[in-house]
Amino acid sequence: MEAALTFQDPLIGAYRIHCQAYKRGISVRQIIGEMLGKRNGATQGRGGSMHFYKKEINFYGGNGIVGAQVPVGAGLAFALKYN
Repeated sequence: MEAALTFQDPLIGAYRIHCQAYKRGISVRQIIGEMLGKRNGATQGRGGSMHFYKKEINFYGGNGIVGAQVPVGAGLAFALKYN
């Protein structure tokens, strides 16, 4: 998937997105820190194992609810087009 995308393309994932977070540039230290709820995590330990997020690299994370990425992705697409 990443071979077809650039870092300018926004990416939203589904469920556990550790590999996508790593490929997008979030370090292993930040990924593990996030999973353990530490401040050095990708979102300072607030997202846990499924909710990585880093706007600077157009990575809008995942969601633990099956199918929830559809409305989140639609809202993200609308916001990006609107702005």
